[in-house]
Amino acid sequence: MDNQQLKTSEEKTINLYNKAYSENYRAYDEQFINEPSYPHFGGIIRKLSASFGRPISVLEVGCGTGRYFHTLQNTAHLTGIDISEHMLELARHPLKENEVNIPDIRLIAGSVYEYDFGNQQFDFIYCIGVLGEHVPLTPAMLVKLHQLLNDGGVLFTTVVNLDARKNLKRKLAETAYPMMPQRVKQVLDERWKSNYLTLQQLKTLMTASPFTNYDIENYISEDKGWKGGHYEVTARK
Repeated sequence: MDNQQLKTSEEKTINLYNKAYSENYRAYDEQFINEPSYPHFGGIIRKLSASFGRPISVLEVGCGTGRYFHTLQNTAHLTGIDISEHMLELARHPLKENEVNIPDIRLIAGSVYEYDFGNQQFDFIYCIGVLGEHVPLTPAMLVKLHQLLNDGGVLFTTVVNLDARKNLKRKLAETAYPMMPQRVKQVLDERWKSNYLTLQQLKTLMTASPFTNYDIENYISEDKGWKGGHYEVTARK
């Protein structure tokens, strides 16, 4: 994954989550509680954050409008980072705000790839619908996330399942790919460039990462706005 692809991905994300789109996204939060993914991801966050049995420090990567803030348990400190300032502004009054029971919340506008957290570490880091989707999940990012975790900490992140997104035309083209002229391959390589990952690509990344204790699960989302296959990675330090 080259730096140009990362830069392009971040620029696209900033342009996508403009003021109008962000406001529509926040409005949809109120409907999201009726989608299958709400109890699914909300349940995971509740379970993982409660598993420590003590007050914890949490980081949400790509926190957006703060959709999941209210699901966090035993959280003394929450840091949310997002590249969209418009989304962060709306996160100041997130979904089910009256259920958010966190004494200290810090919102940061910026790129998680570039932001310097200093010596700060977290017990629980989660990221839903960002890494391996809007922006790439890179070896360097996995190293950074590992370093940001306290010993005994937990990382939970989703990644789009690339194989589940391939239509028949794409699969046929991939079969014929080795026999194609180089100029055609170059066109397809550019067209197929994506932050999504196959299971093998994800396993390769995790195997090479500092995380030695992790699980990968497959999740099929039926949500209207987020339909399709996703991988869920739960890793422990």
